[in-house]
Amino acid sequence: MAGHTEAGVNDGSAVRGQAASFPPGSIRILEGQLSTSPLSFAVRYDSQDLREWLNLFFLHINLDGRLKENLDYWVNSLEWKKDH
Repeated sequence: MAGHTEAGVNDGSAVRGQAASFPPGSIRILEGQLSTSPLSFAVRYDSQDLREWLNLFFLHINLDGRLKENLDYWVNSLEWKKDH
C-alpha cells in the first residue's frame, strides 16, 4: 500500500476535475453513483428578491438551453481544461 490512497469518494464533477490533474491511465473512475443530491444556492432570510431572481434566472437558462450547455461544458466533461 506504500501510504497511498487506494480509493476515494466525491461528487462526479469534482472527480472528473481531480482526475484531469493525474497522468492519463493512472486512476480509474468507477461507473454509477452512490446517491443523488441536488445542488442549491442559499440566500439570507431578508433577501427573498435575490432568491426569486435566482429562481427566474435558472428557469430561463433551462428553457433556452444554456443550463445544459454550461453543465455539459463545466461539469459533465473536461472540455473547459483545454480553454483555461
